[in-house]
Amino acid sequence: MKLKNHFEITGIGSMPHEDENTACDVVFSGFRRIPFWPQLVNRSFLENMTAQFTERMPGVETDIDGKKVSINRKADIKKDIEDLNVRYDSPSPEYFSFSEDYAAGFYEYIYRLRGRDSASLDYLKGQITGPVSLCFAVSDEDGIPLFFDRELREAAVKTLCGKVRWQALKLKEIFKDIIIFVDEPSLAFFKHSASDSKIKKEDITLYLNRLLDAIHAEGCYAGIHCCGDADWDLVLSTNTDILSFDAYNYSPSFMKSREKISAFLKRDGIISWGMVPTAAEALKESAEDLAQKLASYIKELSGPNIERQRIIGSSLITPSCGCGALGRQGAEAVIKRCVRLSEIAKEDIV
Repeated sequence: MKLKNHFEITGIGSMPHEDENTACDVVFSGFRRIPFWPQLVNRSFLENMTAQFTERMPGVETDIDGKKVSINRKADIKKDIEDLNVRYDSPSPEYFSFSEDYAAGFYEYIYRLRGRDSASLDYLKGQITGPVSLCFAVSDEDGIPLFFDRELREAAVKTLCGKVRWQALKLKEIFKDIIIFVDEPSLAFFKHSASDSKIKKEDITLYLNRLLDAIHAEGCYAGIHCCGDADWDLVLSTNTDILSFDAYNYSPSFMKSREKISAFLKRDGIISWGMVPTAAEALKESAEDLAQKLASYIKELSGPNIERQRIIGSSLITPSCGCGALGRQGAEAVIKRCVRLSEIAKEDIV
């Protein structure tokens, strides 16, 4: 992947606004070249990152009042899986669509883009919850995660792949260059998993690649976003085009994977630096301070096997995570900080 503009900015997904119109106003005013559709986590529990993509997923039910997504063993899971498999092989992905109840921001985003001049765009960005995070967030009545049920895990992965396909086709109707991030905060829990663990790193890689490959199959660029301290060697070894991480907190850890970073950049991978913190107490740092930190990380990463100009030319800037946990004022401060940091980086980091 070759960026059209280095140090350009985009967002992760979640926003604190309850109204999709206001959220899209903020997104389009701040992220002009790579706008993303906002996930309105305070509008409804259905827009929570676990619930949002489980619509019509076999064996899974959502309790909106209890704010819980769980396995429903009383459902006719076998029949639902058989139906899913038929739908999955259909040439039309409409079965895997998002209802407006689950993604109001997506529909407002699409509506606005249809009347917008695309000359100002670099990419459109979408996102989806990753298979690892989703399959460990959903459990049965005994607290056993869905990941350990082979049939339901397969159904979950197919559902996510179908939803990626539908989302990609909708975005492609508007603009040709699409990025879709796979949001995987749970990867941080597997950095130090023991060799005898029931959770094998090769299985994690397999399921990540299935979703990444589904994105690629639609002619889109695929990214992985992790806001924790993950096994960066593992993430960089997947089929992702973009690695989005919390650079504000975890750049020192990330840079220990120099060999994998070098190989990633040589195959035209993109580093999406989450340099703008989304923790309220960290917002005191100015854009100038953040630019100095970013410049120091790029300097430290540069060396005989990693050319400085390749890093610069392959860098995006984002918030460290979604802004959904912040208030509206805080979220909008983060976006302004992103805009200013991008301006400084483009001018000073050369």
